[in-house]
Amino acid sequence: MKTSAILLALLTALPVFAGRIITYTAVSDKSQEEANNAAMAGVAKQIVVQVNSNQTLTKKEVKSKGNSTLDETFFSSNNVKSNLKLKGVKIETIKVSKGYKATASLDMDEFTADIQFQIRRIKTEVMKLENKARESLKNRLYAKAATDLQAAQDMLPEYERLLWQLSKVYPLNDSLRILHSLPEVETALINKLSQVKVTGPAEKFTLTTSEMPEWNVTVSDGEGPLPGFPIIVKQGRQTLSEKRTNDKGVATFLLRNVNYETGPYSMVVLPNLPLSIAKSCGLDRGIEITYDVKLSRCEIQLECSQIANACSAFEKELNQRSIFVVNKPKVPKISVYFLATEKNSLVAGNNTIRSYDVSISAKGDGINYITTSKGAGKNELDATIKAIQKADLSNLQSQLKKHCE
Repeated sequence: MKTSAILLALLTALPVFAGRIITYTAVSDKSQEEANNAAMAGVAKQIVVQVNSNQTLTKKEVKSKGNSTLDETFFSSNNVKSNLKLKGVKIETIKVSKGYKATASLDMDEFTADIQFQIRRIKTEVMKLENKARESLKNRLYAKAATDLQAAQDMLPEYERLLWQLSKVYPLNDSLRILHSLPEVETALINKLSQVKVTGPAEKFTLTTSEMPEWNVTVSDGEGPLPGFPIIVKQGRQTLSEKRTNDKGVATFLLRNVNYETGPYSMVVLPNLPLSIAKSCGLDRGIEITYDVKLSRCEIQLECSQIANACSAFEKELNQRSIFVVNKPKVPKISVYFLATEKNSLVAGNNTIRSYDVSISAKGDGINYITTSKGAGKNELDATIKAIQKADLSNLQSQLKKHCE
């Protein structure tokens, strides 16, 4: 990185200040304020000169006439001068028989104390994280090593920014340099992770509900089963579950809400590692688990004595799940009931949108189902229909399973 190279050159090339206190004395024929500003601007200019050319600090006296010398000094060092005001440069007014005189002084250690503290804090934290990553690597705790390594690497841009900022006003030295070996740790970690193998279940599942039977993932490396390794299971963008392997390198999953109605009928098992690390060792692709779905046909009699539109919406959602309403005496009879409770409303122009919590309950022969869904609309019926369309009916499907073909 170009910035890093420049910073390294600054660290190795620039010595510390010969003195820690910078002073500058100025006089003015016009006012005390102008003398004060000229003294302050002189300190600012000296800081820039010291950093750029490493000259020896000297006390100077400039006589200002109008704005001839003050403007040039002030505007060329405007940013530094603003910082001086914020950091509290000390101004001493000096009585003279004619005109006005002032001396400005600045303790450079005090002036840069905050930024030096932040730099040293980052330096300490990076070294601590590197040591922790090395220890985790030695103990085969690869995920912990990856997390600590990533945290240390994420601090380096801020360290370089602060160091560059400090270099504008303060010669740098080796005490501010981070002597880290993060690339070496990363290489060692990637080499170890390249030996990791993730194995999923051998059997292929056929599901009749959104619940999957229990299945295992086994993780190992060159030394054998790998304990404490984090595994996630994703379906599309949704994370279904996250587990860590046990002492035998096994993580057990029992998923209760996989895609069942529309697919895709597959999921991906992935190590839960920082993406850049996972990509570097080829673990970002994970392994795919596929399954088949057997949609059984259920027939019920439905009793719904509420508003017809809501009853129709519920029946439509049942049909999409292969649950059909028929008029046969031997099929289970189910009564459904909706109760909407208004939560809040939002006025948008001439329209008012109301949100509701909608309780949906169904009872019948061996059936006792209840769920709550949220809906919003212009009125209670509209919101109830929206809630029915979003409701989770998987538990009802499970209860009806014994009546299905």
